This record gives sequence, structure tokens and C-alpha cells, in this order.
Amino acid sequence: MKLLEYSKQDIKNPKIYYILLLLFLWLCCSSHDGPYRYTSFSRLTHPEEYAYMLDDLPDDVIGICEIAEQQTVHRNLLPYFCIPREKWEEMNLIWPRGESIPDISIMLKALQKTYPHTLYTYRAVENRLIGACMTESIFLSGLIRYKNIPARIRAGYFRDTMANANHVISFWEENLRGRGIREDLLEENPDEWKKLMNDITRREQIEVNKRIEHWVCEYWDYTEKKWRILDANTTFLKVSSDIDVGYHLPLKHFQFAYQAWKIMRKSDNFNPDQYAEYPHDGRTHIRSQLLLDFYCLLNHDMAGFDDQSGPISDFVKRKSFEEVSSEELNELDALAELLSKEPSVEDLTNFYYSSKTLQIESAEKDPHSFVYRK
Repeated sequence: MKLLEYSKQDIKNPKIYYILLLLFLWLCCSSHDGPYRYTSFSRLTHPEEYAYMLDDLPDDVIGICEIAEQQTVHRNLLPYFCIPREKWEEMNLIWPRGESIPDISIMLKALQKTYPHTLYTYRAVENRLIGACMTESIFLSGLIRYKNIPARIRAGYFRDTMANANHVISFWEENLRGRGIREDLLEENPDEWKKLMNDITRREQIEVNKRIEHWVCEYWDYTEKKWRILDANTTFLKVSSDIDVGYHLPLKHFQFAYQAWKIMRKSDNFNPDQYAEYPHDGRTHIRSQLLLDFYCLLNHDMAGFDDQSGPISDFVKRKSFEEVSSEELNELDALAELLSKEPSVEDLTNFYYSSKTLQIESAEKDPHSFVYRK
């Protein structure tokens, strides 16, 4: 860069020199070859006027995870925590209460209004936000970005979590009982209810070694110089599958969407039932997760979840695999291959701009996205 050819003596005004030096350093840090672009907020991770609530966050990601973990509770864990159903409506059901998925500022606002009104004092389960892995990944990514650590939301699947079949079945039986599923049958014939619940859990999970849709936070580890997966909710796998994991979710138990796509396209033994998520068949769901992961990497988080009745949602979530054209199929194959190579932001944006089937209007209208068009 031309700036390097100058010294401080070449510039009479030292203030200008330092400004240029800072500009140079900023340009270096903003290089497309580095992870630094992911320190900028996205539309869902910007704390807005509630940023002050994050000022006392620790500097390390594990400390941040410890704080994030006690702010939310997964909706499928309410029976485990012995929260009566009649109290669920009194709690902060942050999503899916409405159509739009909440951003972190909405979550922080709800937490500020609920005892203990801060992130740094223990929060009882009944005072936490009810959500799911999607909202948990938004929240954690926003906290980490606030500390100027590169972070991004990733879409994929829990995998290899069904080995302890009896434990998995027992968890879902308790879960379905706590949610009041088929209470009439439970009261009339408990044995028949138990058989029905066993049939459901075995068919949908155990027998096919089910992959469960999952969203995580991925952050840049400066020490190891690589992206690593974080999941602040360590309770879910322990309770549902008897698997102990730390905040760094092992790759053994997480499959990126692009990995699932490549298996689907190349394996003779692919079983679409492994990835089916009602109302979608397995192939349709993998396509959706691959696209959602792509748009998150472009800093346009969870495309279509802000307008679940709009054209973007129709394209990303509701378009079936059978409707995919050969041109789109080829581009999805190329996208999965690209994502398997840890692409830079420039690689991702170049792919987006060259695509004929995967461009979406909402990403180009989102000022936070890397493909924003003014």
C-alpha cells in the first residue's frame, strides 16, 4: 500500500500521519482474508439502546457462555426443570410467539424488565426467556461480537446423539407428558399412551439415528487461529441424550448443513428420514438449512424468519426439493463445495453475485449484510 512508502517525517502534520496509520490498520483488519468482518453486528445481533447491559461482560468466550446460559431456557426443557404448564404463559416466551424472530435488543429488553433485571446475577429458570437454539445462537453471537470477537451464526444438525436409546425415549416421554400430549389417552390407558410415545420416539429418532436441526455460534479463536463452535446450552444434550459436552460443542455431535448436503448428493446409503423436520422431508430441509447457513455467513441472519409469510420465506423454507431446477441444484452443489473450504467473505460475496438462483432481495436491502446494495 502507498502509505507504507511514507514516514512520519514525510507528513508535516503528525495528526494526519496517525489518522492515516489508523486507517491502514483498519484496512488490514478488514481484509477479506481474515475473520474480522464478523465483529460487525448483524441485523439480529445488534444490542441497540440496550448495549449498556453488556458493558460488564467478561473478555473470554467461556465466561460469556456462562452468562448467556442462564438467560434463556429451551422450550423442550421446561418439563425437565419442573415448571408447571400453567406457568409457561406467564414466562417470557420470546419466540415463537409472533411471526418475526427476535433480535438481541428485544431479548435484552425483556431481560431488563424481569428480575434480576441484569445479566450478572443468577437468574432463576422461571425468569428466563423461553426460546430455542435459534434464539440462543443469536443471543450468544451478539454478546461475543460486543466484545469485538469475530462470531457468526451457523445452521446444521445435532448428530450421533441417539446411542442411549432408553434415555432418549425416557426424555421424550417426560417431555410429551409435561406438554400434555394426548392427555386423554394418558388418563384412560397409561400403558397404551406409553406404547404410543415409544412408537413415536423410536420411529422418528432412534431407528434412523435422527439428525436434529440445530443452530450454533461459531467464533474465531485467536490462539488456535481457527473457527470453533460454541453452544451455551449444555443442558439439552445431557438431559435428552445423556451426553456431556462443554461449551465447545464437539464436531462429533454437530454436522454443518453443507456436510449434510454433500452426503445427500453423493451417498448411496442416504436416508432422508434422518433429516426430516415436519412438515418438510429430509432433502427439502437440508436445502433450507444450507441456504440459511449461506445467508448467515453473508451477515444476513436467518433469512425469511422476519417475514414468515413473504416470498423470501417461501423460497428458503417452503420450496420443496422436487421444485428445485437443475440450475439451482448445480449452484447448491457448488455452494456446499465452497463452504467446505472455509471461504473468505470475498469468496462468499463473489459466489453470491455470480449466482443466478440464490440471490434474495432481503439480503441486498439489509445494511448489515455483506451484499447490501445502496
